[in-house]
Amino acid sequence: MKTIHQIPKLKTLLTAAIVSSGLFAIGFHALAEDADYSKIPGMPKLEIMSGNDRWGCEVLLCLANPNSPRAVSECRPPIDKLFDCLSWRHPCKFPSCPMAGDGNYAKQLSDGFDPCSLQGMEDAPQGFLTEGNLNDAKKFKTTRGNRKFLTHGHSSYNWGGEHWFKATEDSPGYWGGTKACVRGYQGIAYEPYTCQEDSGDSSYTTTCYRPVKVYEEVVWQKYQSRRAIDVFINGKNWTRVHW
Repeated sequence: MKTIHQIPKLKTLLTAAIVSSGLFAIGFHALAEDADYSKIPGMPKLEIMSGNDRWGCEVLLCLANPNSPRAVSECRPPIDKLFDCLSWRHPCKFPSCPMAGDGNYAKQLSDGFDPCSLQGMEDAPQGFLTEGNLNDAKKFKTTRGNRKFLTHGHSSYNWGGEHWFKATEDSPGYWGGTKACVRGYQGIAYEPYTCQEDSGDSSYTTTCYRPVKVYEEVVWQKYQSRRAIDVFINGKNWTRVHW
């Protein structure tokens, strides 16, 4: 049986990030040689790790690397093993780190987007959005009734996350959607668009107006793999890994 002192050095992985975030009691040096374990809160007296316990702690630390879980060479074997066994028809049980402490763990989920909180922003609601300042006279026109109208640029529709698009005659069903991260809510503006109005047995084209939420900043995420893992540190979402 190997002791924890014999685990390969991983000091280069997350050294600054781990120290600044206080990653789960043991910190990153708990998996490095020459660590003074007696000064690490929550560290058991017997510093022995092997098998799935060792693998689980390596996985948790490597997943927490903001540069990607395989950015450091020592992380590639445990992470490759994780992704491989999770891909089986009957996936393996997700490994855990018994030394991590409360609020420090990783969990699987299916989501092609990331939480906007990871960017210090808010998840935008479903509907039409645009970026700008309502006081910008070049982009918004104000009526006598103090209503704002979008006169330059256009809005984009936000599904607010994953959406299942049903199959049609032209295409099969698929997962997709959009997700926008926003900050600095400005208010509502109205955007003109061409619509159809019915009049008895006929219809005609006219101009309609739709409400658009205006934010100081709007960031649109790219859709990624739905296979995802969230890493939590001190009970807060630290990062999301897609694989």
